[in-house]
Amino acid sequence: MLSAALVVIAPVATSEAVPNRVTNGLVGEWKSTITSPFFPERALDTSGLGQTATVVGSKVQSWGWWDNGMDLVGDRYLQVANSPYLNFGTGSFTLTAWIRMSDTSRYNKTIIDNRGTDGRGYSFAVTEGNKLLLQLADETGWLNYTSSPYLVPNRWHHVAVSVNRTSWPVNISFYVDGYDAGLATPKMGNINNTNNPFYIGGHKDSAWYRFSDRLDEVFVFNRALPNYEIWNVLNPGRPYYTPSYWNDNSRQGQNNCYNYANNKATNTFAQPGRATGAQASYMDCALVRQAAINDGLEPIPDYPSSFLNFKTSAALVVAPGYDYHWYRLDENGTWSHKPGGTRATNLDNAGQVITDPRTANRGPYTQFCGFFMLWSDIAEGYGHEFIN
Repeated sequence: MLSAALVVIAPVATSEAVPNRVTNGLVGEWKSTITSPFFPERALDTSGLGQTATVVGSKVQSWGWWDNGMDLVGDRYLQVANSPYLNFGTGSFTLTAWIRMSDTSRYNKTIIDNRGTDGRGYSFAVTEGNKLLLQLADETGWLNYTSSPYLVPNRWHHVAVSVNRTSWPVNISFYVDGYDAGLATPKMGNINNTNNPFYIGGHKDSAWYRFSDRLDEVFVFNRALPNYEIWNVLNPGRPYYTPSYWNDNSRQGQNNCYNYANNKATNTFAQPGRATGAQASYMDCALVRQAAINDGLEPIPDYPSSFLNFKTSAALVVAPGYDYHWYRLDENGTWSHKPGGTRATNLDNAGQVITDPRTANRGPYTQFCGFFMLWSDIAEGYGHEFIN
């Protein structure tokens, strides 16, 4: 909403994203980087194994999926000294990360590369702009395995590959945003990298195959995580209807319907497209819709279903030529909104609880522009989309 508009309601104590921290088998965990005038920029390994990653290139600390992440544009990357904890021999393992790509022109964009000078090891990448790629290389050679083409640019994706080589049936399982994205049968030989560093966003041979985009929350496990544990790793939760957070004097006047729908308190009266330099210039469904897509929101064709979807739903309406407005679907199954700098409420303009924004009394917002999915959070104000 551009301006304060119509109408008129248990704070959440959670102060960070909800994903349960899976620690069984966790052997590498790199989130944000730290900077210092005395040391190179680095990312601490919060798994407890002390495998600090050092940045190669200029500063990478930037906005990420959760708080600060790593902006590797310009062929920057991180490297970790060769570690026995990150080499799995003939065993199982899992690799996960959050990625956001603006450039899909490179044939391969490497997320993790742990291969020696002889080529033996594993690498995890995006290939052809929309698929995941895992390479396993042992003493007999290498094989590439690819996922289904589920990746989309300018949108946060959680990507994972779980490699089970220790129990029957052996398999490689790809996941994108928690959804199954492909199965394969792995090579079974020794994939230890005996001499090269472990690269995050880098490639052992070619700068052209570096990730060179945004990464966050890079995790490595020394076992094959089943699907429900992949879900635990990625799931930020969805917000409940707790308007007191937004109706507090420190936030109410500085955050609007777009902040509220995204569950992200920027205190900047966020506008669709402003964060990405493509703000809508006229209040029209198509223009505002595209501006939101540029921010990372995902348009969906019909009323949202929460079945196996870890995102939160939102709806866009427009008062033609005048204003836009957003609603969000709360975890209890009803909708709520925050008109401009006024109070958050679950009531429409007729004072009725909003069960469907298409049929609610919306006042002058006569055009229904569609439903969206977005990465929110169970914690109020801590959504994960890039808005401003």
